Amino acid sequence: MASIVARFLFCLLITCSALFYGSDAEAISFNFPPQTDIQLSADAFISNEAIQLTDSQSSLGWATYSSIIPSQALASFSTHFQFSIAAINGSGDGLTLFFAPSGLQSSDADQGEWLGLFNSETDGNSSNQILAVEFDTYEDEFDPDDNHVGIDVNGIESKTTFSVSDLFGDAALNNGEKWDAWVEYYGPLSQVQLFLSQNPGSAIPSKPERPVLWYTLDLSQFLPRFVKVGISASAGIETETHTVYAWSFSCRDSSHALTAPPAPIRKKKHHNFIIISIILVIAITITIMLIRWLCRSASCEVGKKTKDKLNRPSLEAVDRDGEEEDSDDELDKRLARAIQSARKFSYDELCIATKNFSPEEEIGEGGFGKVYRGTLPGTNQAVAVKRMNLNSNQGQKVYESEVIINGNLTHRNLVEFLGWCHRKGEKLLVYELLPNGSLDKYIFQSPKGPLDWDKRYIIARDVAAGLVYLHLDRRENILHRDIKADNVMLDSDFRAKLGDFGLARPLKSEDEEHWHSSMPYGTFGYVAPEYATERKFGRESDVFSFGALALAIACGKRPVDKTLTEHSSRLVEWVWQFYGEQRILDAADEKLDGFNRQQMVRLMLVGLWCSHPDPNARPSMKQVLDTLEREDELPRIPRDYPRASPLSFASSLSSGTSV
Repeated sequence: MASIVARFLFCLLITCSALFYGSDAEAISFNFPPQTDIQLSADAFISNEAIQLTDSQSSLGWATYSSIIPSQALASFSTHFQFSIAAINGSGDGLTLFFAPSGLQSSDADQGEWLGLFNSETDGNSSNQILAVEFDTYEDEFDPDDNHVGIDVNGIESKTTFSVSDLFGDAALNNGEKWDAWVEYYGPLSQVQLFLSQNPGSAIPSKPERPVLWYTLDLSQFLPRFVKVGISASAGIETETHTVYAWSFSCRDSSHALTAPPAPIRKKKHHNFIIISIILVIAITITIMLIRWLCRSASCEVGKKTKDKLNRPSLEAVDRDGEEEDSDDELDKRLARAIQSARKFSYDELCIATKNFSPEEEIGEGGFGKVYRGTLPGTNQAVAVKRMNLNSNQGQKVYESEVIINGNLTHRNLVEFLGWCHRKGEKLLVYELLPNGSLDKYIFQSPKGPLDWDKRYIIARDVAAGLVYLHLDRRENILHRDIKADNVMLDSDFRAKLGDFGLARPLKSEDEEHWHSSMPYGTFGYVAPEYATERKFGRESDVFSFGALALAIACGKRPVDKTLTEHSSRLVEWVWQFYGEQRILDAADEKLDGFNRQQMVRLMLVGLWCSHPDPNARPSMKQVLDTLEREDELPRIPRDYPRASPLSFASSLSSGTSV
């Protein structure tokens, strides 16, 4: 009975709130043309009923909505604009749709690479509170190319990007033709989406079914109280013109759009105000009394659980042993709050993409499910879809771990996570599809011949760079826990990306740098010895796994190989024996026609360094990457395989090691 009353009062409260606030609601919207609602600044001007943002070298222009918008109005919004970019003399730099604090002025920004929004001092500052969707025609060092779109947060380096040529072929953003863009934000999922199409002549533009780009960001927490919405463009030393032909925007809020400077929001008085206020007071009073009674009778356990569910989950929340599985809606909300990128896919969308999970599209199988090749309908983007095997006791935990952890990772040497889907027991993970598959088939069983040495060495450096990012370059550092050749994926240029984060765990804090686990994990040969004896794992455990991978890349053999010697089937001991006899190059992969001897020695010594039985004697991944990238100092390794009394030598380096 109490729960029924509580639900009734909650509904009454929401209804009354809607009446109170909705009675004064006004849709905030505008359309260009005409230009009465649009304010131009810097070099922008009107020409032939279109907004010309730039038309010369070293220029920038702004077109903004002339009224300030309360950020609460952006709980959900939709905007569409039609534009063209024409390269006159070279290429650069593009335009953006932006949301920024109401006090920001075009004079605060610079032209060229700063896109008319930032400058060298403000770029990347968290205090900017600027969200921008960029249409970039100049390739900076962090950009995928000079023809892409991206979503920027507080700086010009995009959080996520999409190469226009991947969908539109040879069409370039700055080809002078008209393009149509739709930017939408759906508050419940906190997701910004970009739809893009080429305008077919004079035809009425039609929004595509699927977005080309999306990013998860809670605007209610990110934006300041009052914002301006605008379109900016800039050109550097090379001339590029930026033209906006049409622009529409709409959202709805409980307050009117305000003209600068912002004044306190005042509601109009009307005859319903007193009645609604009385109802609200009564409903709130009864609700508070009921909650107090329920807390006393149930020791507030219900309230505590509710509060815990509403809190934003950290990455630590993914290691929840023994919890009951949440409902789909509860899991959706938690995942949407916890991730920074990626999106939820529909089950039907992934069925179409994988031809209903046809066996012909199956490309792999792991401990937690099968992986299928797919092509997303609408965009034709190639994807890899992992279909989780929930018969596993860890299925639910692994699924949520991969979504939350992957959804907060962005690095060129990590497989890009695109999104998730769950419905009635089905749990699916969507990744970019790497055309050359996994590394293991190229070094252990390649039917097309061995992978050449140059590619192998670059692959080792790529994986090391990805691990440096996980271990050191994030606010919340991550342990991968399953580094092996099978989980190293190769793109079309054979550059490596580390994937499969099903066993990954966050490092809890600086003072708590290790995890203990009663559950088995990892792959024999790659798992560090301290896990086998103490069930303990930390950064050093990932370093050990990388050492096993490095030796496998150099020697072309698995970490455990019964064909090695009669004394040991472990690759690390086999290589260490050659090293002790000062003939380490004899352990190199005999399938290689040729290789750089110095690089081969360097990679094998790094592999031995990482494989030391004593965790304290292993290097950090930063030391590993530094050693692989420079050409002088080599790690000092004991000639005999250390067993009973391991030496702590992780930080000692020598340039004179003989091999």
